Amino acid sequence: MSDISPPAPPTRRWSVEGFDYFWSTARDPAMVAAVVLPDVRGTWPRAAAPVVGRAAYIGAIASFLAALPDFSVEVTDHATSGDVAFVRWVLRGAFPVGPDTMVGVDRLLLRDGFVAENHIHSDHPLFAELARTRALG
Repeated sequence: MSDISPPAPPTRRWSVEGFDYFWSTARDPAMVAAVVLPDVRGTWPRAAAPVVGRAAYIGAIASFLAALPDFSVEVTDHATSGDVAFVRWVLRGAFPVGPDTMVGVDRLLLRDGFVAENHIHSDHPLFAELARTRALG
């Protein structure tokens, strides 16, 4: 008999309101576990490869947050169609590289309301720097 337990299932369905709350207020990477599936796949701009699995995905978010000393976020648009969601966001802050405004879109694939895949789209130079230091995968 194995003493390895299967990964705990997520406990809270993803929503744009939760996305906005996380990025605007909470910013605690541990909270992400509640909405992502154990085999979640995340693709960040300029990263060499996607991150796969809850721990790697949460680690990439933690690295992104660690690179941003202070910022504000605004969710400007969002749309859902079945199990696909799009969120357009604008971050403003004093970033270590590039302009002080970062614009992007997250495209999420949901399975039973939980995040199975997230593909982040942005051309801000911070993503190239994080990819260079391998912070995002």
